[in-house]
Amino acid sequence: VRAMTLGSLFSGIGGLELGLERAGLGPVLWQVEKDEYCRRVLARHWPKVVQYDDVQTFRGAPAVDIICGGFPCQP
Repeated sequence: VRAMTLGSLFSGIGGLELGLERAGLGPVLWQVEKDEYCRRVLARHWPKVVQYDDVQTFRGAPAVDIICGGFPCQP
């Protein structure tokens, strides 16, 4: 059985992706996150994953089987 691939919108620090990977749903291929601090955390945990910084302008991302997304955090 082939593992599925994941793309993540509004990634935050990657909690959703981490859970999906640990559940065996497959590797993350790309993440979109606006916050610079969060992108640094993501890069530390997923150093080979392509990062984008704006959901409105990212283009050319590899095709994935699942797109997951976190709701933006509110104060």
